[in-house]
Amino acid sequence: MTLKKKLILLLSVLFMVIITSIGLSGYFVNRLAENSREIVNDNYRSLVYVQEMQQILDQVLMKINSSASFNQEINHFKTVLDQQSANITETGEATLTDKLNLYYQDIQQHLNPSDLTAPPANNTAIRQSIFEAKNSLNTIFKLNEKAVEMRNQKAAKAADDAILFSSLFALTAILVTIFYIFQIPNYLVKPIQEITRQMQAISNRNYKVSVNENRKDEFQEMAVVFNKMAHRLETFEAGNMNKLMTERNRLNAVVEQFDIPILGISESNKVLFANDRMLRIIEQKKESIQGKNLMQLCANNDLLKLLTENNSPENERQLIRIILEGNERLFSKRMITTDTVIPNKNYLTHDRLIILNDVTDFIQKDVMKTQFMATLSHELKTPVAAIEMSTDLLFSKKVGNLNEEQQEYVTKINDQASRIRRMVNEVLELSKIESGTIDFDLENVEVSFLVQEAIETIKPFLNHKNITIETQISDNLPPINVDSHKVLWTLNNFLTNAIRYTPNDGTIKVVAFFKNKSIGIEVTDNGPGINIRDQKRIFEKYVRINKNEKGGTGLGLAISKEFIEAMGGSIGVRSEENKGATFWVKLNTT
Repeated sequence: MTLKKKLILLLSVLFMVIITSIGLSGYFVNRLAENSREIVNDNYRSLVYVQEMQQILDQVLMKINSSASFNQEINHFKTVLDQQSANITETGEATLTDKLNLYYQDIQQHLNPSDLTAPPANNTAIRQSIFEAKNSLNTIFKLNEKAVEMRNQKAAKAADDAILFSSLFALTAILVTIFYIFQIPNYLVKPIQEITRQMQAISNRNYKVSVNENRKDEFQEMAVVFNKMAHRLETFEAGNMNKLMTERNRLNAVVEQFDIPILGISESNKVLFANDRMLRIIEQKKESIQGKNLMQLCANNDLLKLLTENNSPENERQLIRIILEGNERLFSKRMITTDTVIPNKNYLTHDRLIILNDVTDFIQKDVMKTQFMATLSHELKTPVAAIEMSTDLLFSKKVGNLNEEQQEYVTKINDQASRIRRMVNEVLELSKIESGTIDFDLENVEVSFLVQEAIETIKPFLNHKNITIETQISDNLPPINVDSHKVLWTLNNFLTNAIRYTPNDGTIKVVAFFKNKSIGIEVTDNGPGINIRDQKRIFEKYVRINKNEKGGTGLGLAISKEFIEAMGGSIGVRSEENKGATFWVKLNTT
């Protein structure tokens, strides 16, 4: 017999026992209810009528003694007597009720028919009839009281029977249920436990196991399938699985040897791995964090919480100061999301890698470089100023006239000195930005003034290429709260770049407008344009798009970006190749 049929049979028997127990309980409870209803319906009213008639007769006796009229009470007695006559329930109760009617008639005979309000003529006869009637009422009361007692006993017996049989069947149901509770699980679990033991052996890489297949139920099929699986696992272990495990172990060994701290976190926020370098930083042991929930670990480890916080864009580096072995070190943190394909599934897992790079030495060297550049820039200003002063004196007629060739040489010297000064200023500004010592002198400035001032500054460079500048400044622009020198630096940088890339006889367009509570200034040229890849890098330091171009340090746009963003604005570029470029800034109004 199959396991399914056995379960159905056993549960059916249990179901029948429960239904029988419920049915018998209902039967005895119904008998008890019927006996209780008989007591109420058959005897209760008779007892009420008897008590009421006795009270009426007591009132009649009181009025006879006081010679008062009691006709109303006699009429009320007749009404209750009629109700009792219609509610005969016990043997002998009808005879006694008939006697009550005779006594009522005797009382009526002694009343004065001509004057019903007058007192009766023979009080003694009436008293005699009343006493006889009360005796009959007492007998009726006892009959019904005895009947009530008998029915109570009957109801009590029915209740005892109900309790007895209900208890017997309940005990039977409990015993059958207990039998099922202990026998069925054992019957079901025994083959499962056997398979579990074999699976534990397989988990320990012991594939030479098997389950008994000599059964006549569903477990036989399970046993056959399990034995086939164990055989295939044994074959697979000897082949590809062994290679995969070897490769995984090799990869783990490589990760462990990295001098860079690495932490792996699964999509479900569990720690996948941490190499030795990372474990030393977070002061944890591998067995105490691997496979554990990250949120629980962070609750007791502030450094781990800081490292795993995702508060920066993807792949963007973040500097973190960490005390390591008593010394403060500066680490560059990068969080990378990896997409892993799950075999035989239609989805990816998005795990995270946290990689730390110790950049303490680089930062220190960068600070030294910045200090050196600032010092060098200051030192270079003096000889450049001397060269410019000398060329100014040579141009002056006070020291004599220069021939055409000499003037050309002096002009070249002056141009190169100006170029050196511009480069020195850029390097000096950059060193201030990197050291955090740059100051801003904010003031309310008219946009039209800044635009015109920037154009006036670069006008001498327009004549060489015959370039035209068109301006389009909206009316009634609100002033902006900025450092005017820094904004002019930016606009001059935009304009000089536009002049550099605009062809001869070309046009540069300068637009200023108010939009979304900000002032926008755009400089557009009709040069060769900038491709998408270079647009993402053009505001980085030392980046020069055209490597063949002479002059320039690649710092102008980077410094401009630092200036504008430090004043709460934004800067950017729009361009398509061979369609020119538009450099823009957005600045806050006052």
